[in-house]
Formats: sequence, structure tokens, C-alpha cells
Amino acid sequence: METIIHGRHLDITEAIENYVNKKASKLIKYHEKINKIQFTLKIEGLNHIVESVCTVKGVVLVAEASNPDMYAAIDLVMDKLEKQFIRLREKMKQHRNIKSEEI
Repeated sequence: METIIHGRHLDITEAIENYVNKKASKLIKYHEKINKIQFTLKIEGLNHIVESVCTVKGVVLVAEASNPDMYAAIDLVMDKLEKQFIRLREKMKQHRNIKSEEI
């Protein structure tokens, strides 16, 4: 899994980079074929905004969150991505069940 972290209007510290990598590595439990996760961290006014784009077997998952605290914004984005992974997994299970019933 390739993790890319960009910063707009802020410098990415080693602590933030390690935190993002640690959180991103937990997504493997939802899908082992994650190709790439891209995080964009930016500051607009008093809010810290985190955008993430995750590519999994041709499916693109996008999440965005803002919070006055950067670490809380990262946590919110990861929660959103986890929900999308769960939804994707359920969708794939339903699709498999429909295929097996047709045969």
C-alpha cells in the first residue's frame, strides 16, 4: 500500500506523518488490496481540513473532514473511510450472493 501525504499551507511534521501512516495501516483489515491512499492536509482559517482519496481495485473512495485540531480531523477522515470500506464490502457480498443464486 502506497501512502502519499501532501500539505497545503502547512509543513508536514514527522509526528503528523507517523500518525497518518499508523491510522492508514489499520485500513488493511477492511481490504488487503488497497493500491494507494492519498492525504491532503490543509489549513483554512481556524479549521484544519483533511481530504483522502483511496484506490481499491478500481474503486475510488473519497472522504473529507474538518476540525480545529489536525489530529481530530485525521480521525474523522479515517472514520469516514472505514464506513465506506464496510459499505463496499457489504456491496461485494450482496453481489456475490446474487451471482450464486442465478446459477
